[in-house]
Amino acid sequence: MIQKWNGQQKDLTNRKSIKLPEGGKDPIDRICAAYGFTSRQALCRHLDVSQSTMANRVMRGNFPSDWVLICAMETGASLDWLVYGRGEVPDFAAESEKTQNEHDADKKTLLRYTKIQNGVIHHQKQIVVSTELIPVGTTSPQFVSSDGLIWVVDDFSGELVDGFWMVEMDGVISIREIYRLPGGRVRVENGKASFECSASDMKVLGKVVSKTELLNA
Repeated sequence: MIQKWNGQQKDLTNRKSIKLPEGGKDPIDRICAAYGFTSRQALCRHLDVSQSTMANRVMRGNFPSDWVLICAMETGASLDWLVYGRGEVPDFAAESEKTQNEHDADKKTLLRYTKIQNGVIHHQKQIVVSTELIPVGTTSPQFVSSDGLIWVVDDFSGELVDGFWMVEMDGVISIREIYRLPGGRVRVENGKASFECSASDMKVLGKVVSKTELLNA
């Protein structure tokens, strides 16, 4: 019989048939090792099979070919090792660490970091931040350091509402608590220097979505 595979012809007439091992105990133990399970019961839960099914595979010599294929696809362990135990034992700990590192990398992002001093933006740079620290729903957040606080400021388009805002007024940039008033006016809270003005007198640079206070040691 001539079989064509991947553009090559192979004569399979006199090939030696592949014999699978008798029994399932050793392959099942290797499957557990590939997954990192310390018990067959854990493997039962993962494969959603009963313990009696597992016992049947182990005790009655039923080779777990379906489980071997599933394990190979899910863990990347070689079929030759899973079936026959041939070759070097895979370093599953290293693979697990690699997978975890890749997962951790996926949970980080690059954000802009800005420092405001005397109403002027200084020290703009990019920093790596865990996505878990970024409030849900933000579109283009940045970290802003001002007045001993770290603010997360997001891009915003729309009307001013009550809250903290990053604004520019008369060329001076600051983060202020602002309250909306009737007639298109706003109140800017700044301690004894609080004041009212028209909302059109200031340019909105972003909306504050969170803040972190820096405490002195």
